[in-house]
Amino acid sequence: MVEWLRTLIQDELWVRVTVGAVIVTAFFLLSRVVKIILGFIGRKIFAKTKTLLDDRILEVVLAHVKPLMVVAGFSMAVREIHKGTTPAHLTANQILDYGDSIIYVVLVLILVKLLLGIIRVLIDWYLDTLSSEGTSDLKLTLGPLTSKAVDVLVGMVAVIIVLDHFGVNIGSLLVSLGVGSLAVALAAQETIANMIAGFVILVDRPFRVGDRIELSTKEIGDVQAIGLRSTRILNFDSNVIIIPNAELIRNRIVNYSHPLRVTKVQVSVNVAYGADPSAVRRILLDVAGRHPDLLLQPAPEVFFTAMKDSGIEFTLVGQSGEYSRRFGAETSLREQIYIALGKEGIEIPLPQQVVHLRRDA
Repeated sequence: MVEWLRTLIQDELWVRVTVGAVIVTAFFLLSRVVKIILGFIGRKIFAKTKTLLDDRILEVVLAHVKPLMVVAGFSMAVREIHKGTTPAHLTANQILDYGDSIIYVVLVLILVKLLLGIIRVLIDWYLDTLSSEGTSDLKLTLGPLTSKAVDVLVGMVAVIIVLDHFGVNIGSLLVSLGVGSLAVALAAQETIANMIAGFVILVDRPFRVGDRIELSTKEIGDVQAIGLRSTRILNFDSNVIIIPNAELIRNRIVNYSHPLRVTKVQVSVNVAYGADPSAVRRILLDVAGRHPDLLLQPAPEVFFTAMKDSGIEFTLVGQSGEYSRRFGAETSLREQIYIALGKEGIEIPLPQQVVHLRRDA
């Protein structure tokens, strides 16, 4: 037994293996210390900042400190063991070469995971910032797509790096990917255009979910959902209008909800010639002042807007605090104005024409 131990100690390969095991164990234990130190220093520094972005990034980095140090320990251990091998150790050299390749692949995977974690934190932070400004659905809509796109892009880069490390010619692969991408882009150019337009709408935010907008076709409705290919609008008939995003980007849109939900309420009234304008103005302002959907500030106003063939026109203009109440407010105002004018004896004229017959001498 003693002779076997003496022989084992004199074998340089086993000495290197022992040293490699010690290195891996040391790096494993040291990783905890490094994680604690980095966490303490990072939190002390980032506590002075107002944003939580740096704290989230620090948590992602700390979660990958231990795997990185363990992989680094295994890499150093393999190099140490290599020093004790000779060409006669054929099997050991093959195992070490395979181990070195596996360590490289694992290192790339850990770095990819670290990079993706940081990118996701940045995306979530940016979308949270936009959501706090009034686009609450943006994170649910844009977040998953952006994360998947970043995953695919970073994954492809990682695969190319690994293949290049093992001596695989990636030139033909890149050419094939380029030709395939071009073919897909030409075949689905309309869909891609709508997706890009959807991304622009979600970032630029000309309108949000819940906003009332008017399209270039004069259709009015409330935005129900903003997708990557199309936007759904609920009109006043409770029907959903599905519009490709590219059309929304190209055409003119009126947003009644932005920047404020306050909207103008306007009612035109015709009265017969001979009516007292001051009495008409008083009646209209009295009806507007008692209406629950009209704001007192700014106060409603009445304008003498036209003298028509059959009568004179007055226009009542006020402000409603909620754009969704505009139609109902204008309807009830017309009813109340009609009743009030009737009680005051002010005639609402009917269209009429006076025909003069000329008789020759």
